[in-house]
Amino acid sequence: MKFSAIKAIKTFSESLFSEPCFREIVEAVNNEETDFEVDNVRFIASSVIDATLADEFASADAYVLGCFNASFIAGATGWPVELIEAAQAGEQFEAIGQGLIDGDFVGELASEYASADEYGHHFNGYDFGEEELTINGVLYHVFDNH
Repeated sequence: MKFSAIKAIKTFSESLFSEPCFREIVEAVNNEETDFEVDNVRFIASSVIDATLADEFASADAYVLGCFNASFIAGATGWPVELIEAAQAGEQFEAIGQGLIDGDFVGELASEYASADEYGHHFNGYDFGEEELTINGVLYHVFDNH
């Protein structure tokens, strides 16, 4: 890695609230890691962030997935919004969420979610913020969960 890239990482890490150790970031980048955390700051490469979000949705509590807005779920699944609203009115949130998982809709749901709220709302529970850092041609989405 070039000195200029190391310097850019150091400057970037010092600009974050959590000030992650830049040496650990350099090491992770040199090891070609695509999803790593340093001092409560998560770095996810652009090439894997959609798949990472979908994986986290797939392993989420089905109840939580079923609590999404009915029109949002309908848009991701093609299910009638009235059907989803009726199921939610009957407090069938877990059944809806399980249907999303079993029907393999989590990828589409994750894509719609990122499109509507970007990635910070999922990966940064503190302030929903997101930074970007390009290192050696790889764009990383950075979430400072201080």
